[in-house]
Amino acid sequence: MKAVRIATLACLAALVVGAHAALWASEAWSVEAKLRLTILNALAWAVVVLPALAVGRWAALHRGPETTPDCPEATHPRNGS
Repeated sequence: MKAVRIATLACLAALVVGAHAALWASEAWSVEAKLRLTILNALAWAVVVLPALAVGRWAALHRGPETTPDCPEATHPRNGS
């Protein structure tokens, strides 16, 4: 599951970088418009995505112990398992 999440994030990052490269390579947009769109995109990532990732990490730390049928001991990030 973690590999799927990492692959999804890597694909998303590649698409964003590719879109920005295409934007900056385009002659149809002015430099000012390209700069404004790039800044707008960076702000959107900072305002929406980063807090969402932080809340996900916070929630993972505050969940109860996770157990599996193979290993009944608690496997929680805080107890080092």
